[in-house]
Amino acid sequence: MYLQLLKSDIHCIGDTIYPNDEGNCVFVFDGDLDAFGIKRIFLRNLLPMFGEQYRIISEDEYVNDKFECSIYLTTNLPWEMYSEAAEK
Repeated sequence: MYLQLLKSDIHCIGDTIYPNDEGNCVFVFDGDLDAFGIKRIFLRNLLPMFGEQYRIISEDEYVNDKFECSIYLTTNLPWEMYSEAAEK
């Protein structure tokens, strides 16, 4: 059984969500550095609700020329499980 999420739930988790080349969900956090830790913890706690096998498999940070930071958290959660909720 899949966890049903609303679009509002997704925006609480990350500022953007998209599938990577492998078809897994990538969550992107932009902006406030203080909020990154809270969002990471929230995502780590959420993923096991889909099943024990789901987790963050890589974390990447990018800083642009304005010194704005974005964090990309790649999971092994299949996009098909999330795309329906993401499009609502």
